[in-house]
Amino acid sequence: MKSDLTGSGGAVLPSGSHRWQRVDMLRGIAVLLVICHHHPGIPVLQAIGWIGVDLFFVLSGFLVSGLVFDEYRRTRSFAPFRFLIRRGFKIYPSFYTLILVTTILLWITDRTDPIMNYVAELFFFQNYHEGLWMHTWSLAVEEHFYFLLVIVAGLLISFKVGLRWKGFVGICIGVFLLVLFLRWNDFRMLAPGELYRKFPTHLRLDALLSGVLLAGWHRFRHASFQASFGGRMYVPLILLTGFLAFVKISQSVDAIGYVYGLTAAYLASMVAVGLCVGQGASGEVRGLWTWLVRPIAWVGRISYNTYLWHLLVILIVEQLFERIGTHGSFMEFATVVGSAVLVGVVATKAIEQPFLRMRERMFPAKSR
Repeated sequence: MKSDLTGSGGAVLPSGSHRWQRVDMLRGIAVLLVICHHHPGIPVLQAIGWIGVDLFFVLSGFLVSGLVFDEYRRTRSFAPFRFLIRRGFKIYPSFYTLILVTTILLWITDRTDPIMNYVAELFFFQNYHEGLWMHTWSLAVEEHFYFLLVIVAGLLISFKVGLRWKGFVGICIGVFLLVLFLRWNDFRMLAPGELYRKFPTHLRLDALLSGVLLAGWHRFRHASFQASFGGRMYVPLILLTGFLAFVKISQSVDAIGYVYGLTAAYLASMVAVGLCVGQGASGEVRGLWTWLVRPIAWVGRISYNTYLWHLLVILIVEQLFERIGTHGSFMEFATVVGSAVLVGVVATKAIEQPFLRMRERMFPAKSR
């Protein structure tokens, strides 16, 4: 990349954590929304909680592509294999532990799944073929995105392909429209009852790409980014409200919800991430907001493992409460949320963090 995307006037990332505290808050909101979607404890949140996955997608696109942009801005190079290895140390240990535990539990309970379901999980194509869990399709989408991002970035940088800002935005918009068309075409071919199947990558890549676009805006057009998200919040909040309202209304019409509702979901998530990053640059969270932001941000820091294990937690808790005759109660819902977060903490400390320490010893991050 060169020309407009190599200017030195981009974002200067702060050494503090205020901005990322707000991003962690969004992660926490995303995982809590997903848990609410998979449990009927709060019907309103169950109906809209699926948007938490799109929020995760936009956050992943923003954060992961931001790492690529930052490495290139510091070193004028990019090490794709090192990047993938570092991502693997973050993603794979907890994920494959979940698959191992799942396999053991299926064996103990004398249940079996077709061998291809295991293969789909192990090789991350469970969004094209049924896997062992109904929520890991989103991990496949993200995994495919990581590889695609690394391939494209590696080729552009290795061959010194010039890419101006307007060209970058144009490519993103073109892909957005292409994926929208593919969703519309896919809807036309869906049989009754197939609408809410797991989504293949080529129908959900636009959500992750919107995060990439946002990260590029933040890094390479920082003044414009701050003017849009770092000042008065009236316009972004109106847009956010409008997109969320459209998502809610579109759920009543399958065609609109499936085709356009997903677009509105990632646009709403994009505005939310922009606001948290832009407003985070202005200073510390103060007053009563501290008591709201910090706990949710803490949940956000363990959101990956909480997301991975939450369905297993729901299955166990529901069985326990069904035995004591209080299935579906608010107490069951509260237990689900608390237990999912607790398991997320344990898995993060017992599985993720040891592997991350090993990663820093073996493949340390390049210095800033």
